[in-house]
Amino acid sequence: MGRCGAGRISVRAEIGYVHRMKTYLVGGAVRDLLLGGMPREHDVAFEGDAACFVRQNPGARKVGRDIDVYLLGGVEHLPLRGTLDEDLAARDFTVNAMALTETGMLHAHPQALADLAARVLRPASPTALADSPVRVFRAARFAARFPEFSVHPETLAQMREVAASGALDSLPAEQVCRETLKALATPCPGRYLKVLHAGGCLSPWFAELAGADGVPAGPVRYHTESVLDHVARVMDIAAALAEHRPPGEGGGAPQPHGAANGPAPDTWNSPEMSGMQPPRPELVAWMALCHDLGKVTTGADVLPHHYGHEDRGAPLARALGARLAMPVRFIEAGDMAARLHMRLARYAELRPGTRVDLLLAMHLRGLLPAMRLLVLADGTGKGMDTGPDCAQRQPDDAIVTASSPASGTGDALAPYDPPRIPDACMSRLEALRRRTESELATLLAVKLPPEFRNQGASSGAHLRELRSMALARLDEQVHAHGREQG
Repeated sequence: MGRCGAGRISVRAEIGYVHRMKTYLVGGAVRDLLLGGMPREHDVAFEGDAACFVRQNPGARKVGRDIDVYLLGGVEHLPLRGTLDEDLAARDFTVNAMALTETGMLHAHPQALADLAARVLRPASPTALADSPVRVFRAARFAARFPEFSVHPETLAQMREVAASGALDSLPAEQVCRETLKALATPCPGRYLKVLHAGGCLSPWFAELAGADGVPAGPVRYHTESVLDHVARVMDIAAALAEHRPPGEGGGAPQPHGAANGPAPDTWNSPEMSGMQPPRPELVAWMALCHDLGKVTTGADVLPHHYGHEDRGAPLARALGARLAMPVRFIEAGDMAARLHMRLARYAELRPGTRVDLLLAMHLRGLLPAMRLLVLADGTGKGMDTGPDCAQRQPDDAIVTASSPASGTGDALAPYDPPRIPDACMSRLEALRRRTESELATLLAVKLPPEFRNQGASSGAHLRELRSMALARLDEQVHAHGREQG
């Protein structure tokens, strides 16, 4: 134990509500302070029993169902599990097994400070994960949140023991969902899957990906990795793109497609397009997780090709989302990611009518910005240097420099490098944004003449035809502008 001046002010601010009881700031808040960051959550532990705590703090409100957790002054308070040393030993990981007093005195697990300095994720006891099996997912989530940390072999060993015991089968879906949503919002959400795989913990909750490490993601002209490696990489790149917030995705004023590619109606600021928010990183990462699920079901006689994997993947994405009790929006987004990601990747090749259907499907669900990020992440996440174009092929005689598709997920124990986004990827994202937004504004501006309204399906078919014609005219304008510039 020792003094921790950096935490003294924070601790006093958080535990000043508690009267006449010895209290400690515990867990991740202390870890974050020692890492030089601002704690995301504050947990306070107190000595004594819960009844005494409530008597001395009548404003405390119990919020825990199965354990004594009380909300006081916006901060969660809970009793120590035995003595302070016993409480620290009962925590999940050594780097979380620390407690700070109001005066700045630090109490820590014997291994905590060394592991924090070495950036190592290690269980706090030989039974830490077995004592609370949801910690399996928390281990993977911490690995995703702190990519600079290595995962201690003991962590993976305990994960495998928990998986072999069958304890994961009976976990409440809400607990797994909560850890998954938090993991999806981290800098490297793909590491969440890779650590779960390394610990043998993808089944039963992520059963769709349980065999993905042995399936090639595609022909070498497109991919050099397994499906699991590719999905994890795309998740990481999607998260980085979602945080980047380029112009038009929350980082600046959007410009119409025609500004760079010929005349087009400047209708981005129309009422139909207003109010769009940049996609949440965790939603985009979930879509990346779901986009290639269908590849795991490809027959061995067809590999390494994955014909029709989009349609096969959509029901798998829905089943995965339902099993995890994910929010409805996430389930719908995963379905769309699986079904439509290849179509959007080939957007320039599509006919006007197909583009109308695709744009409306994504727009009506508010998923067009997220789908753009997914498509660019998918293209950038190839195993070889294919660049940001999903449809770009490697030469047939391309030399494979990455590991074999069936060779596993690499070293899940080592520190993880977050992906770097190539400038070419951002340029292509901006070009795709301009074109899709311009064309969406164009088709939304088309109104059905009064004489064709209220005629059921025929009205819808006629409106689609008018919108397709509008996009065809826009194509011709762009081509004419290109000829003039050429």
